[in-house]
Amino acid sequence: MAWLDGLSIGEPVGGENFNWDGFAFTVAARAKTERSVPWAHLALLVYGVLAERPPGGDAHTFMLSAMSLRAWMIKELGARDGDAVLDPDTIFRWFQDLAVFPLEEAARIVATPDWRTIPIETLLKLRYIKSALNTLSHISDSGVVQKHPELAEWLQLRSRLP
Repeated sequence: MAWLDGLSIGEPVGGENFNWDGFAFTVAARAKTERSVPWAHLALLVYGVLAERPPGGDAHTFMLSAMSLRAWMIKELGARDGDAVLDPDTIFRWFQDLAVFPLEEAARIVATPDWRTIPIETLLKLRYIKSALNTLSHISDSGVVQKHPELAEWLQLRSRLP
């Protein structure tokens, strides 16, 4: 954190281009190796800023990396409501933001016999939903499904999503 003080995440460092994505990945790997919430917090900070940056980056990829790290930490260290890293509801809210279709509509869309007739934007949105569900499935024993019972049906649909 001290190194980041005075730096703008996503911007050059010392006048040189800097691989912030690689930095976040490396910090996340250290968080896992050391099972360290402070390192995870740092990685999540960087991923979060990168996800909010203007076009040129892939916000979904950065958020998927962040949420995957959260899920790993929750699985390893346990869920803690209200914790900046270990709260499963953070991942659930991310899923809710991505679930732009009601469950019934998503099920109807994927039941289409020829997916080539489905607009690519719709397929991409469904893929994002699936990636969030995959992440949630890793922490299903954390109580998140019991707290949000609507997830059970979504998780059943997951394997049929693109």
